[in-house]
Amino acid sequence: MPEDAFYIRRMWSFSRALDLSLVDEEIERGLQVALGQRHGERVAYIAMRLGRNLGLNKKDLVHLTLAGLLHDIGALGCFRTHYGNSKILNKHCLVGSAIVERFPSGAILAPAIKYHHETPSPTRSALRVPADEVPLMARILSLADQVDLRLPRRRHTRQERDEMLQWITRENGILFYPEVTVAFEQVAEKEAFWLDIEQSDLLQIALELLFGKWHLPSVRELETGFTDELAATFADLIDQKSQFTARHSRSVAETVEHLASGLGWDEKQRHEIYVAGLLHDLGKLSIPKKILDKQGPLDASEVEVIRTHTYYTHRLLTEAGFPTQMVEWAAHHHERLDGRGYPFALTGKDVDVGARLMTIADMFAALTEDRPYRRAMSAGEALDIIQRGVGISVDAELVNLARQRLV
Repeated sequence: MPEDAFYIRRMWSFSRALDLSLVDEEIERGLQVALGQRHGERVAYIAMRLGRNLGLNKKDLVHLTLAGLLHDIGALGCFRTHYGNSKILNKHCLVGSAIVERFPSGAILAPAIKYHHETPSPTRSALRVPADEVPLMARILSLADQVDLRLPRRRHTRQERDEMLQWITRENGILFYPEVTVAFEQVAEKEAFWLDIEQSDLLQIALELLFGKWHLPSVRELETGFTDELAATFADLIDQKSQFTARHSRSVAETVEHLASGLGWDEKQRHEIYVAGLLHDLGKLSIPKKILDKQGPLDASEVEVIRTHTYYTHRLLTEAGFPTQMVEWAAHHHERLDGRGYPFALTGKDVDVGARLMTIADMFAALTEDRPYRRAMSAGEALDIIQRGVGISVDAELVNLARQRLV
């Protein structure tokens, strides 16, 4: 039970990362809907409440909640190929299904995500498969998804709730499967259902409904296996956002682990900083693609937006329960020794060795990759530029280490 709860807690945070990425004007144009903030977690909660009403057992409710959190993961996976394209509506179901097949219980999660845009009426379905091929979890997600898309991000009025119920009744058997419609009508009678959706601590509310009242540790030691797969998956998804970052996150992870090895770090530490490297730009999911791919120099307001990404990396990894040191290694890669970095303006004594390594690895990877405004540099050229920041933004001894290990 604690394992399931922590799994949901970790995926809840990563669903927020997805949400940051998908609230994007071009993605919304492709999906032909306006996605709202916290969409993944609200769909997960609505779906879980419907599943409880329909009598799903605890294990299936956990799977349903996870499927709700991840139901739009394929939209991020389609960024490079279907950004702003209406085909993303169909394609993201297939891509999302393929992504989650690699996760624990992937055989259960994959069909729920693959068919979450199917409806009783073939003309309204994304993939137009026969109704008897659509599993119950997908039917539940379909309604939960549509409900949240219509809900405002504020207190719902009685009239709005009544109109929602009337719409669902009208669409019964066309857009929504009858058994799920009945379940929603029953769940919607409870005032707490509507009020829960609006709460900032929706995760805790969901966990209490699933597991009862008990304490979930705020931090957990890094485990191998699934977390490695999750980090690698999101590293690839992060880099999907821009045509110029095909494998930036993996390059940073490989580089920082190589540097840590040069300092004699043990296998456990090297593994931790490698995972931190994969996730160091998690907050960059919040940056619009048009800023990431801008051909000319960024203006002041765009620079301000870019600078927020390390803050979101810090918040998302903290909420996901990663060890504090790993969070700092990932999120402090734009801090500087002179205290003029961001987002926390730390001074040299507060920036530990792992974060200093991450700064060099991030700069080195970026400089040796093509960018919209310049071609990739050689390793030597990149290190010459990094050298200019010694004592200001980077550590002299670690730059010397980089020259030994990277050239």
